[in-house]
Amino acid sequence: MQGNLKAREVLALLQAYPVREYPEPEETDPKKKAKEDPKKKKKKKKEPPFPLPSWAEELSEVEQTIKMINSLIKNAEDLQLSPEFLADSKEQLARFKLEVAFRKQQEADAIAEAEARAAAKKKK
Repeated sequence: MQGNLKAREVLALLQAYPVREYPEPEETDPKKKAKEDPKKKKKKKKEPPFPLPSWAEELSEVEQTIKMINSLIKNAEDLQLSPEFLADSKEQLARFKLEVAFRKQQEADAIAEAEARAAAKKKK
């Protein structure tokens, strides 16, 4: 019974997480070497930070929550979880797979950008 309640709490956390609009990946075709117009590069307007719930500020916490709901889904029969609950959980898991990948990419981009700035400072 306690596992059932825990599963419902975790699903509620995942559902309360705001939906993010992911940018479309740029298609790069190595066969087409299009010259980039330097005038076209415009600075993007700085977007407000994405509102993260307090439990999801650390990516490790998000991953841990995903692992928890996965393990609870595996015990669905023992926990007497409804098919609707399982469908909702699987939908959230698919969404969070994208979210985790996106956040990891953001972190990697931020690190690369910081290293590039540090290298540029060293050259000066």
